[in-house]
Amino acid sequence: MRFLACLLLCWLAPLGAADDRAISTAETAYAKGDYATAIEKWSEEARIEGVTAGRLSALGNAEWRLGRKGRAMVCWERALLLDPFDPVATAGIRHALNAGGTDRPAFTWTEDYAAILTADAWLILATLSFWIAFLCIIVPRLRRRTASEANHRARVISLTLLVLCIPGLWGSRELSARAVVRKTEISLRLTPTQFGEPLNSVAEGDVVRTGRPLNGHVRVTTADGKTGWLRAGEIEAVRGVGLPADLDQKAAP
Repeated sequence: MRFLACLLLCWLAPLGAADDRAISTAETAYAKGDYATAIEKWSEEARIEGVTAGRLSALGNAEWRLGRKGRAMVCWERALLLDPFDPVATAGIRHALNAGGTDRPAFTWTEDYAAILTADAWLILATLSFWIAFLCIIVPRLRRRTASEANHRARVISLTLLVLCIPGLWGSRELSARAVVRKTEISLRLTPTQFGEPLNSVAEGDVVRTGRPLNGHVRVTTADGKTGWLRAGEIEAVRGVGLPADLDQKAAP
């Protein structure tokens, strides 16, 4: 048995060492100021091993260092959707708002409430609560028996949890209806047309609330409450499962 355990450890050791080398390569490149290499290494890890909040946060830091505010904000926002309490993403967004010339709508109370858990966690909790309450109600009737005290207790708890999940689900929906401006030097348009009258300008990295799409445009609301239309290709939705899209954007000087 010990022989088999030793063989297993010998087999796993190179894998662990390889992971450490991959991680240290990206971190070393970032520490040396080679942010392009750090992004390449972290992106490769994300494609092979999956996207995590930690990788997105690290990518956001490197993208910001290269002046790619839009990509950085997408990374940080998506990291917070995976882990609402990720400290690196939170610090990155705070720095961008304070010193980077970007803007972000203040959270509503439902969005603050929803940020306690992830959207998937709210959905799972609501589904379980609903079915437990449903079974607690329907099973005694099908069996034509009086519900027990434990049944009543489980029914009350599950219904209470279901009610508490409602604002969480609504807030998660509002959080997903946001996007990051990915282009520089653009303005809101009065109408969803190519030659629509320009209104207020928006900056790369600004977070906006999105509305209905029309004619290749999306109606958005900025952090200061201004509404207008932007082309769909000028923004990227915060809700996503992968890395930011490559829009062939030029880094800021």
